[in-house]
Amino acid sequence: MTTYIYARVSTDDQNVEQQAEYLGKKYPHDYTVSERFTGTTLDRPKFEQLTRKLKPNDTLIVKEVSRLGRSTTEILALCESLRERNVRLVVDNLNMDVTSPTGKLVFTLMVGIAEMEREQMLERQRIGINRAQAEGKYKGRKSLDASIITAAKQLLAAGATKKAVSKQFNIGESTLYKYLALDCKTPKSEC
Repeated sequence: MTTYIYARVSTDDQNVEQQAEYLGKKYPHDYTVSERFTGTTLDRPKFEQLTRKLKPNDTLIVKEVSRLGRSTTEILALCESLRERNVRLVVDNLNMDVTSPTGKLVFTLMVGIAEMEREQMLERQRIGINRAQAEGKYKGRKSLDASIITAAKQLLAAGATKKAVSKQFNIGESTLYKYLALDCKTPKSEC
């Protein structure tokens, strides 16, 4: 029986270490996995690796539902998969194992709320962007220079980790993954 803490934030101005430290002080655990990656997908490198490691009677602890993600469908499927594998999922701010029958009900409601919050945030963002565009103040996010992606691919091919490459070019790991994934969709790229 192994207990894992999973801490995740989306942006550089959020503090993943603070979240991991908070959980680490509150719960006896064996390992802590921290990640700076968007919550809009479960397709996150460290999270995928962690979920593959989980065995029957293991426990996964997160601070709140939104740390797992923002998609109701994906999160509920994850919870069901963990339950079927006999892995406990503890959500700190709910103070319960959400793989239990009562926990599943509360968890389902909280996942729906997390997705709704994300959709509301995106709607407010769209309204702000539309207003800024109408006023001529918003030009959009600049794309990464193609030479950065080429250099990143060369470093990765030489054996560097994605984390090291991200730091080298001062870009987020999730941004690097996004550009590598976009590059993989073009017919002539080598991924």
